[in-house]
Amino acid sequence: MKNHDEEIRKQFTVQAARFSEQGLTLSSAEYLQWVVNQLGLNPSFVVLDVAAGTGHLGRAIATHVQRVVAVDLTPAMIAEGQREAFRAGLGNITFEQGRAEKLPFPDNSFDMVVTRLSLHHFADTQPAVREMARVCKPGCQVGIMDMISSDDAALDVSYNRLERLRDPSHTRCLTREELHRGMEDAGLQVVQIVARDIEVDLARWLDMTNTGPEARRIIQDELTQELQGSRITGMRPFMRNDRLMFTQTWVTAVGVK
Repeated sequence: MKNHDEEIRKQFTVQAARFSEQGLTLSSAEYLQWVVNQLGLNPSFVVLDVAAGTGHLGRAIATHVQRVVAVDLTPAMIAEGQREAFRAGLGNITFEQGRAEKLPFPDNSFDMVVTRLSLHHFADTQPAVREMARVCKPGCQVGIMDMISSDDAALDVSYNRLERLRDPSHTRCLTREELHRGMEDAGLQVVQIVARDIEVDLARWLDMTNTGPEARRIIQDELTQELQGSRITGMRPFMRNDRLMFTQTWVTAVGVK
């Protein structure tokens, strides 16, 4: 676990400064609003954003609630999130360093607990999901938004292999059913799972993680081969205006404690 935590810090220290770039899928106002729309926010809520990164989701939520606490493992991400919150004039979001698998808060502390694009970085997702449920108040919501894998086992393996080649802190995207079951096992009643396909620009995706030339070549070659009909990677590539693109499926899952 310690070594994987170090890999996460290493990767996201590299990525932190780019998290605010316009045009990235992770910073898209449209996609953030899509997540916010799935959550039953209330102006009185105190919300916890777990493995928050620079707090994209927490900052999107902050204008709708009383207060947001954003927790992340990587100091560089926290510092960038604080700068972005200051630039946006958000005085009701605070950032703290901490591990999702051992949240530094008492039981039943928050009116809502959320996480976005984080589970696929955990060596074991279940401790983090259980912690999110633990610190959520009874009768309140836990919202998890993440990429998911195909139900096809071969595509699951291929897709996650390419994700790890691009970013070694990636472990594995859960399937929709695995996410549903994991939330239930943590004591949550899943009330909705909403999915949408997300189109990703391959070059920008690789630039985000400063992926090395050999890994870039392998990923690009495999997606190109799929377009030529010689293999299936699970990444569903396509071309748009001479740009190589691919498709992810994101879901927002909401459970009640």
